[in-house]
Amino acid sequence: MIDDCRLCLAKGVELRDSHFMPRLLYALFRAGDLEPVRFSREAIYPTSKQVKDYVFCADCEQCFNREGENWIRPLLPSVGGPFPLRNRLLKQAPVSDFGDVTLYAAGRNPDIDVLKLIHFAYGVFFKAAVHSWRGDSIEPFLAMPPEEIEVLRLYLFGKADLPKTMALCVTIDSAPVIWQALNEPYRAEPLLGFKRYVFYVPGILFQLCVGDGVQDKIPTCINGYPDGAVLYENVSISMRNTGREELAKAKRTKKLDDIMADIESKDLNIRLGD
Repeated sequence: MIDDCRLCLAKGVELRDSHFMPRLLYALFRAGDLEPVRFSREAIYPTSKQVKDYVFCADCEQCFNREGENWIRPLLPSVGGPFPLRNRLLKQAPVSDFGDVTLYAAGRNPDIDVLKLIHFAYGVFFKAAVHSWRGDSIEPFLAMPPEEIEVLRLYLFGKADLPKTMALCVTIDSAPVIWQALNEPYRAEPLLGFKRYVFYVPGILFQLCVGDGVQDKIPTCINGYPDGAVLYENVSISMRNTGREELAKAKRTKKLDDIMADIESKDLNIRLGD
């Protein structure tokens, strides 16, 4: 497809069939021959369909891959498997312990590439803000002001540093059993009066807060903390609760009910949202 690239802004170039959430993440939600389950407030259904569209040129696709996506993919947990990124984080002692929440200086850890972690997160927020990713809509998936989008674009394209008006908080999950799910970016309730955008991949919660003085009020952000702050907390609890709320009125397809019945007939158990 020939059109304009949303990252480099090149006009009339060949666009690739770009993935909204990185293609390599989809394998994290498979167990045997079972398909991943997609859910929203309206419906719950199994599907192998991946969310993608013609949005970025080949060079910009490689930028997303090279600067963050390829690095993070093998460090995330698979179903019933290890969590390599957490293992790397815990190799070093925390710098602060607040009880339920622990703070690590990831920038001092040679096994964690903080810049790639940041680029991955901002890349996902940017993708959500520049395209609808839904065939029935032309509105961006995530409503974000043009000035914020441009800041992210320049950073991702290597043309500018991140401003002090943006604070990215990264929390690695401490739960014994990780919530094996993915939440695409959404606008959440404000934090300390600051605008907040959120998304979750298995084992990691990303929160982007925006506003004047945000790095002073949220000093544990990874891009404002001198040594790359990463929080360690049980986020699976809150994400499961969010999932339950989203699923409360959603309709299940017959295909999903049949799959669940087959699983339970084998003396196994599955409870969506748990």
